[in-house]
Amino acid sequence: MLRDKRYWDEFYKVEHKEISQPSLFAKFIFDSFLNKKESKNLIEFGCGNGRDSLYFAKNGISVTAIDSSHIAIQKLQKQNSDISWICGDFSAKLDIDIKFDICYSRFTLHAIDDVAEQNLIQNVKNLLKPDGLFVVEARSINDDKFGVGKAVGDREFISDGHYRRFIDQDIFKANLIQNGFKIVDIDESSEFAPTPGQNCVCIRVIAKL
Repeated sequence: MLRDKRYWDEFYKVEHKEISQPSLFAKFIFDSFLNKKESKNLIEFGCGNGRDSLYFAKNGISVTAIDSSHIAIQKLQKQNSDISWICGDFSAKLDIDIKFDICYSRFTLHAIDDVAEQNLIQNVKNLLKPDGLFVVEARSINDDKFGVGKAVGDREFISDGHYRRFIDQDIFKANLIQNGFKIVDIDESSEFAPTPGQNCVCIRVIAKL
């Protein structure tokens, strides 16, 4: 499960200036895999403020979005009723009878521990259509926040008030392959999610069953 649900509830309770633009990853996924004439659907694990889910929906994608913060989900339900917003733990067994073209995870894989990662992968296997894609962007072990704060496990630290488990590209790739996935593309860069004042190094993974 998400290790610091309370942190995110408090975060979304405060009136932050919302980021209206989608992430670069969302644009990349849409342009590469969804910008076609045929209808597509997508599920986002850990939608946060909803900016990527809203972007996909505005571009004709049928979207289901899950987040553990009831504060975030309540705000989003008022903002867009066309998206299926679900308040819940995306690493718990999901009772969803829809199959998806894309299972989308951005900046959420590093918010869960190893056990929850396994549960998430099982959910993805249950939810993907044949030839559907599991797409991931997450902080790498080469990120400048790696090693900062209190160590609570292998590649796991608590800093800035919340938990991060930094992703080792090779370990995650091996885990996906062991679970029956084929790697379509995998890469790592500091240019995927440029953040002022940080060297934010992320991995991107595109995988299919």
